[in-house]
Amino acid sequence: MSRVFDDIEARKGLSDNEAELVVRWMWKFEGLWWVFTHPRHVYTVKYTLRERILRPIDDIRGQLTLAISLAETRDPDFSEGSLGIDSLNIHNAISVAGVFSRVAIVVCLSAFEDEVPGVFSKYQLAPKRQTDTGDAKLFYPAVGFPTCTDAVALLRALGPRLSSLHDGLGNQWRKQLANKRGNNAS
Repeated sequence: MSRVFDDIEARKGLSDNEAELVVRWMWKFEGLWWVFTHPRHVYTVKYTLRERILRPIDDIRGQLTLAISLAETRDPDFSEGSLGIDSLNIHNAISVAGVFSRVAIVVCLSAFEDEVPGVFSKYQLAPKRQTDTGDAKLFYPAVGFPTCTDAVALLRALGPRLSSLHDGLGNQWRKQLANKRGNNAS
């Protein structure tokens, strides 16, 4: 991830496989925070944290959008740069937003990508992991914020909104699954 972040900040671009790596890293980062703050709760109805991070994601891969925006400069009040997650998921472990130094990142279902402001460059992952062309640079995030503090302010408002939209969908999926199980038991 260090090399990927270096490439993002240097505006060298990301491959589709690197975009998946960023998505998984964001899920891991958000998931670890969630587990530390909710040690006795279930991570999600559908996935454990380990499954969410390590399982193949081909069932939803083509439905994921990675949105990234760079900050022109790091706010001098942050000695190491900003660092944090702005998501609160309950039923759905897909949506996550955060700022890391000069890089603002949002992971969401493509169905909700219109909620992500235009200051973000957006990339929809390929439906399947790329084996022969997966390392070609395809996604070049642009600078959208003057400082990382501006990115933090926007994601503090956007993160909970995206979490709520994804949780609403996750809750619908949970109810549908429960109904299927109930109908299969009859």
